[in-house]
Amino acid sequence: GYKIMNLIEKGLMYFKSEGLSYTLKKTTHKIYKEIKKIPSIVIEKLYAEKVVIQLANIFKGKDVYIIIPCIDWNIPLYQRPHQIASELAKRQNAMVLFIPDQYEYDNFPIYKVVNDNLWLFSNRIIEKLDKLLKHANSKVVFMSWTRHADLLYKFQYDKLVYEYIDDMSLFYYYNEQMEETHRRLMRQSDITICTATKLYKTALKYTDKAILNENAGDYEFFKNNRNAPIANELVDIIDKYDCVIGYYGCLAYWFDYSTICEVAKRRKKWLFVLIGYEFDHSFEVIKRQKYANIIHIPAQPYHRLPSFVSGFDIQTIPFVINEVTKSTSPVKLFEYMASGKPIVTSKLPECLKYESALIYEDANEFIERVEYLSKLDKSDKYYHKLEKEALENAWASRIDKILESLKMEDKND
Repeated sequence: GYKIMNLIEKGLMYFKSEGLSYTLKKTTHKIYKEIKKIPSIVIEKLYAEKVVIQLANIFKGKDVYIIIPCIDWNIPLYQRPHQIASELAKRQNAMVLFIPDQYEYDNFPIYKVVNDNLWLFSNRIIEKLDKLLKHANSKVVFMSWTRHADLLYKFQYDKLVYEYIDDMSLFYYYNEQMEETHRRLMRQSDITICTATKLYKTALKYTDKAILNENAGDYEFFKNNRNAPIANELVDIIDKYDCVIGYYGCLAYWFDYSTICEVAKRRKKWLFVLIGYEFDHSFEVIKRQKYANIIHIPAQPYHRLPSFVSGFDIQTIPFVINEVTKSTSPVKLFEYMASGKPIVTSKLPECLKYESALIYEDANEFIERVEYLSKLDKSDKYYHKLEKEALENAWASRIDKILESLKMEDKND
């Protein structure tokens, strides 16, 4: 306040000597910068403290899971951190704190209630977690991003679950310091969760507390929406084609554009629907060639995905095989299973584990797999495998394994 008053006084002096135009140019920007600082100061020093005092009793006696993710809650991708938070919130006596960085999609001052047992908290609350959770029964942290490692020194917790979910070279800022932090977190954590076999084998070099815990799908959500009305974006298009092949997710350098383009050339009556945001410039190869039977739809909110899947005949995960994809457990694979639609994927190690994912290695095999699946009746044994694997790979079973591993660590301690 003092700084602003001082600027206003200077502004009056400028006005008397230089006129209105010069005054506005000289002082407005400075005043605006000072005013912008006031809300954050108030929030951090006054409102946050008040919130912590008011909410402390809500967490009394609860088993609190603190999830520090690398993405916001409201990003149009419902990924592993969101799924784990939602599943943990269903557990008896559990409360989940999801603490995003609020980079782009989350906008709330201190907290927001998703449901009774799942709360979003601003990362400004990190240093006040000890006060907020002083009456909690237990505090377990889930962390997957090395850049958040220093936050662990700002509050007390009982257990650390470190999630090793991607090949580290995937991150654009990858360097040796990141690797060192990654190895330290594996050694420091009570459990290191690895989502792919390749990651698990790597983790065992640094810790004996690693477990293999692949991604999964929200079985109930996709099963209950198998008859969702077809999305408006597809309604007037799909009837023109004999087969609609769908994909949702990132469009990035690991996407198998060459096979998709080759199949699109050879099967003009097959439509490819690619839903997702452009991670890099790799999608330009399709844009330039302007395929009539390859359409791109921007990334969609999670709740809308079933309406697009309703328009698909076949679902695909066409990734090239490289060091990144060898370590990838695609969440969409298990969502595809739960949706009940046939699946064709490239030879990803994590897809090879499942009979319901038919594998291709080139355009010829892709076409063969699609033609085979298109002829199957819903009573075929393939659909029984699809349903069985969907049930076996739901998030509930993954969380069961994590919590059981934590109990085992308690016994060993």
